[in-house]
Amino acid sequence: MTQDKDERKRPHLRLVVNNVEQRKPRPSGGEEDFIPLDVLAANRENFRREFYDGMDRWQVKIYSVIERYLVAKNCGYGLDPQHGKLLVVPVTFICPEINEHCPGQQDEVLIYLTDDASGLGYCLSIETILPYWSEDEAIMEDVLLFSPIFQYGAMFLEENRQDGLLDLIYRLASPLYPPALTERLLDRLFAIAAFEVGEALRGLMEYSDG
Repeated sequence: MTQDKDERKRPHLRLVVNNVEQRKPRPSGGEEDFIPLDVLAANRENFRREFYDGMDRWQVKIYSVIERYLVAKNCGYGLDPQHGKLLVVPVTFICPEINEHCPGQQDEVLIYLTDDASGLGYCLSIETILPYWSEDEAIMEDVLLFSPIFQYGAMFLEENRQDGLLDLIYRLASPLYPPALTERLLDRLFAIAAFEVGEALRGLMEYSDG
């Protein structure tokens, strides 16, 4: 039995494009249903009061800077107050190169604030699920093991609460000292994320079955 299993061809990574039924682009943060980006964007003004409710003045200032930046860039973003304080943007806004690897991909990028590890300020995170997956956890672990080592961001595996399968996630986190944010810094962070996600996608193609 063991020998037969070892000799079987292991499954490759699969590319998921517009396949919400199989893989959710954004895991639910509880029992509430996943809210698609187009719904979040269409109801952005309705969600704004709930989104900013309970924030301190620094958090409000930082998120407001990001919102103004996204509006100036004509980005169709959404505000999700129900699964954490998440700014949700199309992945192609951050990394247009993704269209070269998987045209029509509609996964999302999450932008959010957390306390940094030192407790002295906030940390701005940019996070997205990469659109390759396998039902074989060993394959996912191999992909993570041999993934590029980035200068700024990192990749990690996380179980998707919707289906119990592993997601391969890229995250770029930047501490804010003092907690101030500028458009120039956002340009820089998004450029880094675009480069590193592109590097990851090129590497993942080697594991894909096409």
